[in-house]
Amino acid sequence: MKCLWTDWRKIGFFLLNLGSSIVKPIVKENQYWLLKSVVEDLKLYVDKKIELKQIDHNTLTDLVSNQIGIDCWCWDTKFWYSSISDFKTIISKDFINRLKWIAESFDCDNFASLFCSLLTVIWGYNGAGVGLGAVLDKETKEVLGYHAYNCVLVEENGNNVLYLYEPQTHFLALAQKETNMEWGIYRTDLVIFY
Repeated sequence: MKCLWTDWRKIGFFLLNLGSSIVKPIVKENQYWLLKSVVEDLKLYVDKKIELKQIDHNTLTDLVSNQIGIDCWCWDTKFWYSSISDFKTIISKDFINRLKWIAESFDCDNFASLFCSLLTVIWGYNGAGVGLGAVLDKETKEVLGYHAYNCVLVEENGNNVLYLYEPQTHFLALAQKETNMEWGIYRTDLVIFY
């Protein structure tokens, strides 16, 4: 039987987006943006094939130690990751930054964990971990508070490197022990890859 619709993928994603719009008035704001994010991520996954590379936990642990100067916890033995350009493509359609921040309920640790989970579920990319540390004032270096964000393994110019990624703003910077993240300096104390 010949398919009458030659562009069935477009029709399918049109219907998913339509469904998202239909339920918008009856769901919470964060539920709507999560649904939109998953739909857009799945559409990008179907349209763009991302080549994943693999690294073992010992090599990842050494990279974190050498580049950032800290320990990390690896809860798996194998990790998959992509090039920096493919990672930028992945985050180009991400809607997580539109989720509403709610103190003590859906805050920085939830944003960072959700980003890791969606990256793994949709792309099979578990080379992003949750970074934990202090936020320092850019001028005085005084501790402003503590924060969770993402530490992402990518390949750049033929080398494996780590970037810090702020899922609430989409800001991305090469990871260091103290990384300038636009509004403050993130001092990373621990990264958990899972």
